[in-house]
Amino acid sequence: MNKALPLSILAASMLLPTISTAESISETEEILDKNPVYLELYTRYEEERNVGLQGLIGWITFSDFYDIEFGAEVNTDGYYEYNLGKFIPLTDKAWLHTYVGYTQWNYRLSLRAGYNFDNGLMVNARVRPEFGYDDWISIDENGNEVNYGTNLSVRTDLFIGYNSDRYEFFYNRVDNFETDKEIANTFRNGTHLATDHEFRVTYTANKWRPYFQATIMKDGFFDGTSYEDDLRWQVGFALPMDI
Repeated sequence: MNKALPLSILAASMLLPTISTAESISETEEILDKNPVYLELYTRYEEERNVGLQGLIGWITFSDFYDIEFGAEVNTDGYYEYNLGKFIPLTDKAWLHTYVGYTQWNYRLSLRAGYNFDNGLMVNARVRPEFGYDDWISIDENGNEVNYGTNLSVRTDLFIGYNSDRYEFFYNRVDNFETDKEIANTFRNGTHLATDHEFRVTYTANKWRPYFQATIMKDGFFDGTSYEDDLRWQVGFALPMDI
């Protein structure tokens, strides 16, 4: 067992609530060894919204059930996502990852493909269709009722990174598209809603991996108001999952 005992107990209590407190420490360690855990805690600040957020991301892999992953993210802004996914190695270097997710706004289907080179270079790309709820109805700035439900939006990611013995660096371009023109025009003119440029550096030389991330939110939107080159700062630490 290569995890510290306090972390093992914390992860078990958060992600395995069905484990009885009467179980022995060795039984708990055996469960965690069979079900690798990823945890990430962060604090985030968005310039335009003047909002500071704290959040938790985590997932657990059930090795005895075809390596299916259960993941979740929650934060103090009220956002949540729950998902089921699977990592699929194609070769020693090429892989696929897919999941189905649920949030307070939509259902999500994610498909990501990547390749890890021997020199530490990593590249991958993702497409994530998002299907809105039928009952997501709101009033626009002109007082008109708009049904945001049953719409299809799409997020794409283009990722390039580099992993050394001590640091990991990555850049990720995120684009969001809205297929419903009425909804798109409510936020801004055009179905290409937003582009984010994410930059992250992670210190990888210990179990707890602190990181800093900066995001340039180009032509983003919030509550129907466009803004230009807004900045988002995020700091946190992660405990990587041992795949």
